[in-house]
Amino acid sequence: MKHWISLVFFLGFFILPFGSSRILLSTDDSGDSEDDGDGDRCGCQNFDDEEESNGARLAYLITVHNHRTALDASYLFRAIRSPSTIIMIHVDTKFEWDEFMMSELHREVELCPCGAKVHMDSVYSAQWSSWSMNDPTFWGLQTATTKFKDEWDVFLNLSGDTMPVYTPSKMSQLFAGPLHGYNFVTSSSCETGLVPTNVYLFPEHWHKRGHYTTNPDGDPQISYTDQDGNEKVETLTIYFGSQWMALQPDFCQYLVSSLQDKSSLPSKFKDYLIEVKRLMTDETFIPTLLKHVYPFNETLPEVTEEGTLQTMPSLWDIRYERMDEHWPSAFGVAPTQQRYEVPESSKADNPKTWGPYFLGVYDLASIKASGALFIRKVSVEVDPNIVHMLPVSDLDELPSIQWPNELQISKKPDWEKQRKEWMRQAEEERRKKKQEEEAKNSKKNKAPIHQAESKDL
Repeated sequence: MKHWISLVFFLGFFILPFGSSRILLSTDDSGDSEDDGDGDRCGCQNFDDEEESNGARLAYLITVHNHRTALDASYLFRAIRSPSTIIMIHVDTKFEWDEFMMSELHREVELCPCGAKVHMDSVYSAQWSSWSMNDPTFWGLQTATTKFKDEWDVFLNLSGDTMPVYTPSKMSQLFAGPLHGYNFVTSSSCETGLVPTNVYLFPEHWHKRGHYTTNPDGDPQISYTDQDGNEKVETLTIYFGSQWMALQPDFCQYLVSSLQDKSSLPSKFKDYLIEVKRLMTDETFIPTLLKHVYPFNETLPEVTEEGTLQTMPSLWDIRYERMDEHWPSAFGVAPTQQRYEVPESSKADNPKTWGPYFLGVYDLASIKASGALFIRKVSVEVDPNIVHMLPVSDLDELPSIQWPNELQISKKPDWEKQRKEWMRQAEEERRKKKQEEEAKNSKKNKAPIHQAESKDL
């Protein structure tokens, strides 16, 4: 099915096919969804007027690329939807739109937006580690700064297998309070915490440094034209962050408008990264610009000597994830905890060697200690318990479950397989007994013949 637009109206929505892109918008300002005769089936969370007026308006981008991430994203969608929330969903073109329309996520969006404004489309196909990994993010930024211009205060991009730690109301309060005004571009796997990592902080032998510092002339020097038409050259030292971010509207507008200008610094920097075939650009492009471009380089998180956020000392990481545990880190930190593996019966793909790895309830203690707002990756196909425990209004609502010193569990009982094995063993036993009886009878039948031959002699 090619592109279409639908506006939904059914007990608070309307449906109308139109145009050339796939859109679904809720216009229900009350926060209610379809009539819940079975006791609020949608489970919409109600905001009071004070919470809605004082909190930050959040614009989320959710990216999904297959059946499993669409299923997990349905839990994410339920956890972030609210009347003050904008949710943009990008479906990778490798995932057929007709199949996506049959998913739990699509069904949840149509029936239970709970007052959120929702926009869906399928435009790009992201290929791992190539520049195309950035495309869905910039689609989200473009949509947020045009279709929903001036309707949000913070842009956050999430993979479908993410879950928020906090409820929409709590998250809105945090971004209006201690997190206000900051651009966050890192996760817990970043070596320098809440601020991006200078590539030269990595050891010389480390793959990230080696890949980005091969130019014999040193750091890339980008020639561009500024907004006043002046020709300039900027030396850009590379900074590593995360592809998952929380950005302020003015920085988002700068990125979108600059990438529309082919002579701007962001456009020229993008061209350079593609030309020299740099990998992991979804972890370097935006963090590098944020570190170099004034006044946005003054909006990075201000941290304490310990590395926590000054305005929220309990916060070490915006997003908690486990990555790169197949080897000691660049700074020699060796992982000591076990981690979840994907069962053979699961629909989830095994993570790459370096991750990100799936999280579960045994990671809760570490999640709480990090103070993170989001966690990734989680899946009902690996550990549904942690998915069902989130979100919460306060971290104290979560138990501090941690990994034991060492955990070994039995295989899952498979009684059908066991029954077949017992039947096979019984059949084998019957076969052996039959062979033994046949051999015994054969021996008896041969005995008289031997005796007769002896008498004749």
